[in-house]
Amino acid sequence: MENASEVRRVSAIRVLGESVGVAVAGFLVGIVFTFAAAAVLLASGVPLLEQPLIEIVVSVVMLQGVGFGSVALGYIYFSRHGFDILWLRVPTLSDVIWTVLGLVGLFVALIALNLVLLTFGVESAEHSIVGLGGENPEILLVMIPLSILLIGPGEELLFRGVIQRILVDRFGIWAGIAVASVIFAVAHVGALVATDPAQLTSTLGIYVALSLILGGVYERSGNLVVPSVIHGLFNAIQFGLLYYTLTSDVDLATLLVVG
Repeated sequence: MENASEVRRVSAIRVLGESVGVAVAGFLVGIVFTFAAAAVLLASGVPLLEQPLIEIVVSVVMLQGVGFGSVALGYIYFSRHGFDILWLRVPTLSDVIWTVLGLVGLFVALIALNLVLLTFGVESAEHSIVGLGGENPEILLVMIPLSILLIGPGEELLFRGVIQRILVDRFGIWAGIAVASVIFAVAHVGALVATDPAQLTSTLGIYVALSLILGGVYERSGNLVVPSVIHGLFNAIQFGLLYYTLTSDVDLATLLVVG
């Protein structure tokens, strides 16, 4: 009995390490490709450091597109799971319904959580893109298609399509979704700007809550397209609202945008 318990403990640690390792690998590969692409552009005479718009595009394409995508697909190809781990098919009417419900659920949760923070006087951290958008609003317009085409699909492929499935396979649905959501939230720390630990903690809590919804929708729908579209549209709508706010002097998106 003791040996069986020890085997289960070691197995759990291995799976956790494997999941975190996939997330770290995704970022490392993405960063390497980002620097490589930047070096090529600079060597070609492109004033990258003076063009934040180009910087953002290169970063998103190389990180969420090439980095996350290549690591996720590489893991799927070489792992013991194979492509059976990936739940992907042509969307059905049921998938459309889950997409609408999930998108509405994300915004309801975001507004509710922001109201809770506001009630207790707790501020949330700001995503670095929000700061850049304040200086260059056109960046936000570019982020709209990037969110739908790369950010949503790239992050969902890595964190839901691979990491969550690894964890659910070992720990069960609810525990797997919860751990994957924590990994997802922590992975965004580098993109957040906070002046104190409370801001960072509150924002990470929001990321975990939103990720739980995405993870639950993925498990219920059984199709990676669903959380990918939800995630992409969720970000795109926020970027659109923020752009409208910055360019019209109407404080419309304050309650919605957390990063």
